Amino acid sequence: MKTKVYPFVHLVFVVIAIRWLFISGFIPTHDGEYHLMRIHEFGTMLLNGYWFPRWAPDLNSKFGLPLFNFFYPFPNYVGVLFHQMGWNLVDSLKLTLATGYVVANVFCFQWLQKMFDRRSALAGSVVFAFVPYWFVDIFVRGSVGEVWAIAFLMSCLFFIENGNKRLLAAGICGIIVSHNILSILFLPFLILYASIRSRQALVFILIGIVLATYFWLPALLERSFVVGLNTVNFKDHFPDLSQLLVPSWGTGFSGKDFVFNEMSYQIGVVPMAVALIAVILVVKHPKNPMKSIALLFLLCNLASFVLMQEMSIPLWEIIRPLQFLQYPWRLLSFMMPVSGFLATYTISTTHNRVIVIAFVIFAIAAGFSYTKPVVYASRDDQYYLSRSEFTDGTSSLGNFFSTRWMLWQPNRPKERMEIVSGDGSVIMRREGVATFTGDTRLTTDAMVRVHVAYYPGWRVAIDGKSSSVQPDEKGMITVSVPKGDHSIAVSFGETPLRLAADIFSLACILWLICFPVLRKHRN
Repeated sequence: MKTKVYPFVHLVFVVIAIRWLFISGFIPTHDGEYHLMRIHEFGTMLLNGYWFPRWAPDLNSKFGLPLFNFFYPFPNYVGVLFHQMGWNLVDSLKLTLATGYVVANVFCFQWLQKMFDRRSALAGSVVFAFVPYWFVDIFVRGSVGEVWAIAFLMSCLFFIENGNKRLLAAGICGIIVSHNILSILFLPFLILYASIRSRQALVFILIGIVLATYFWLPALLERSFVVGLNTVNFKDHFPDLSQLLVPSWGTGFSGKDFVFNEMSYQIGVVPMAVALIAVILVVKHPKNPMKSIALLFLLCNLASFVLMQEMSIPLWEIIRPLQFLQYPWRLLSFMMPVSGFLATYTISTTHNRVIVIAFVIFAIAAGFSYTKPVVYASRDDQYYLSRSEFTDGTSSLGNFFSTRWMLWQPNRPKERMEIVSGDGSVIMRREGVATFTGDTRLTTDAMVRVHVAYYPGWRVAIDGKSSSVQPDEKGMITVSVPKGDHSIAVSFGETPLRLAADIFSLACILWLICFPVLRKHRN
């Protein structure tokens, strides 16, 4: 077989692995329906001119909440794009998952062939594509953010090898805005990788972090304004040793209360075999030019394995940022790039065509049974948008996520504005996604309540003049209005902090665009 067709052969295997994402029908996953509503809400904000959405206007029973200020935004951009192209919410989510998986695999092959021969890269990429945790993420958890974070991780590995420094910065930003939790794992790893392969890339990793300032800085500094960001006790989610080593499958949840049909935590037969063989080869071939990278991946493998054991709890308590991972088994995300590299390293070291074929067949055979999910009948958008259990929640586990001033509201407001003290009337003139305008006729001074969840960034103007905004005892916006006829305009926008973060990110984008011109001019 000519090596030129290897990328296409690999792509065929990739499409076969996720074929069910291209078939009509709803795939029930742990987070899938949350993501459907997020795509819808995100699209509502985008189509109304909010290019960096932070507010979800219809959730929380139409009181709204700052969902996108904290929950990764990038997959929603992709989902909205598919939705605007004509697919319904269910298919848009599936296509977003599929696109992330394909992108990850394409970059994996390009990365591996940059360091090894194409035959070895093909086998390693197939191993990468059929690591069991892929199908846990896609068909059981529906974790579209993790899928895209891994896709950007693979792009960053390729950009480091290929010397695409500006694209590396964009890839680093992509990891952060795709899954901010996984970035806690992936960024230190990429720093170590770049330290070995290309130290010049370290500067652009930093630039990529700055590029994502618009998202991570407000999310970090405004954590005290919300509740329910982390309702998970990491100590309840350590897999048993047998669960990591013995192949298993289930679509249930993680935790001590979900033993029946519990989701799979297996590392996978092929990834374990690859790691063991790679250890032998590293010892046997100490002068291999890829030995240092192989050692890095083996150490990541070992560290992940140890940290997924309950005995590592003291380490989790000492290294407190680890607790942001919530689930120790999230470290299985490393299995994809680790297995792909070590498989390629093993095959390129042995130079045996039979081993290449054996790896490909074994990887597909071991993982193929996990590529068929449970599928329900097709559900159109109206199925979700007409049911309060989807539209009126907070798109979070148990509806725990909310502002600190207002817990989840199970009932929608009957009116957007009301007079809570004083005499007169208020009539709504216009109601947008994050803007409300009303007219008052007051015979006395009055307090007017706006039925929207208070959060920094809301502004109120009376007759065009800015007025102070404060939450009342119910966590809604209240404003003092003098007697007479007045116009009240309420709108959501950026705070000085968020505006500064936006400017940092935009300045970084401009610098990346102008960087080649500036460097050429200086030379």
